[in-house]
Amino acid sequence: MRQMLLKNGYLSAQVDGKIINRQKIVLTVREGIRLSLGEVKIEGLPSDEAQKLVKIYSRPALKNHFFTSGDPPFREEDFTTGLAYILQQLNAEGYWKAEASVSNRTTDPATGAVNLALRVNRGEQHRIATPRITSSDPSLAAETRKIAKPFIDLPATTENLNAMRNAVDQNFQRGGYPDAEIRMLRTLVGNDQFIPEFFMELGKRVRLNQVQIEGLQITAIPKNPRNVYQALEGEWYDEAAMEKRVRGLLATGAFSWAKVDTQPVSEQEIDATLRLREGRARSFSIAAGADSYQGFLLRTSYANRNVFGQLLNFSSGFEFSARGVLGETKLTDPWLFGSDISGTLRGYALAYGREGYNTLETGIEAKTKWEISKHYQLELLAGSALIDLGSDGLPISALGDAFYTHQRIRLNQTLDYRDSAILPSKGWHLETPLEIGAAIGSTSTSYFSSALSGGWYYPINSRYQFNIGGSGEFLIPSGGGDTLPIDLRLFNGGSRSVRSFPERELGPTVEGFPIGGEAAWNANVELIRTISGSFKAVTFSTQARSHGASMKSAPPRSS
Repeated sequence: MRQMLLKNGYLSAQVDGKIINRQKIVLTVREGIRLSLGEVKIEGLPSDEAQKLVKIYSRPALKNHFFTSGDPPFREEDFTTGLAYILQQLNAEGYWKAEASVSNRTTDPATGAVNLALRVNRGEQHRIATPRITSSDPSLAAETRKIAKPFIDLPATTENLNAMRNAVDQNFQRGGYPDAEIRMLRTLVGNDQFIPEFFMELGKRVRLNQVQIEGLQITAIPKNPRNVYQALEGEWYDEAAMEKRVRGLLATGAFSWAKVDTQPVSEQEIDATLRLREGRARSFSIAAGADSYQGFLLRTSYANRNVFGQLLNFSSGFEFSARGVLGETKLTDPWLFGSDISGTLRGYALAYGREGYNTLETGIEAKTKWEISKHYQLELLAGSALIDLGSDGLPISALGDAFYTHQRIRLNQTLDYRDSAILPSKGWHLETPLEIGAAIGSTSTSYFSSALSGGWYYPINSRYQFNIGGSGEFLIPSGGGDTLPIDLRLFNGGSRSVRSFPERELGPTVEGFPIGGEAAWNANVELIRTISGSFKAVTFSTQARSHGASMKSAPPRSS
């Protein structure tokens, strides 16, 4: 009982017990005043940084505390824990000689609130210096310094240090040293130099003899799991490549667990055993949502992630919105012909309403995707579709060819150095699609199109982020732009291009309806401020234009 009271801030609590009889014990509790964590101020830092560290300092008091139970309790042990959290955060940011202490403490006798003033001195931010290497093999020093060279003179943040350590680890793991022991310590020189110290013993270098598979019941052998690893057999054992393929197997959804064990078979060879646990391959899902352009959305889908035990991913479903209905079926092989290239076949049917016209479309597509490296990806797509356009306000003449077959081939290259593809905070990316196609109808038209899009993300500090992004695209039809079907033209506006304009409505118009063009571009700058957690405020400015050689052009617009 007393321990519970102490944990809740009753530091002077007393609990006495008295045994009345075998069935009854009487406890006398004198709580005393409850101490709670009051106002915490941090001196010596800008207000934004100080507020962030106040939250970090308060974490021990807030642990297991519910907002409905009053102010968080004050506990003496939270003093040192909170200060340790602050130093840990500053170390992670590269301030390895930071100091933090309590400069003042007052207790309000009426409320029991303990108010604290903390003094924080970050010192200089350390930079990564040339590492020192200790090893029985002198040749490792030069190789390790070469790997670490791109990190030298960067801030000695936890992120940069972990990246350097991982680069060194993976280099030797890829080189056939599964038993390598690599430790990284540190030496601080002066006020701003961080010298990494590597202690390395690589052990024996070995080749991978054979990969065995265990735990398969549905999945066929020697289908994909075996083929995926065959390329590694006979080579120096690459632990990083093995782990990458394990992650790939788990990503298929066909397996719930995977592990790789190794066994020596000779002085310079090992066997690897891949132990797998198959998961539930089939699923049915329903999702609902809303979109500013499509309105209410409802999607139903069925998936089988291990069709015929071949690790083929099958999915089929419908999507209903205020604008139309989409039905599609896809079949994906994540390792096409046992390679690192994935392949997808897709069949679909679409009934959709746009501004001024509607579309009925059925088609098939074949797509391959090759992740050549962590940052570089290629996609190749070929498709054929039958399309029927109908007027819903636009003159028939503005639609171009209204009933046609669309054939196309598209090559897309992506360079991505962002820290996250979904919510990036730093880095950059570029995407460059090239497409050739033909609309075969009453007046057949072929075309070539290309585009360049990308963005750069820069964190100014812990609260502010600056982004630059944009895209430019054009298409060249063999005939006049007005004969090109309207749904092959380029449009601007909406959440994915110019957010202050309605979807697709920035550009040439006829009778108030957008008709698209043969070229479009947009550029935007953003300043993002973090309010709290994932809640952010965004200020942005955009310039954009859409036009066509044989259509009405729209002047540049800004927002």
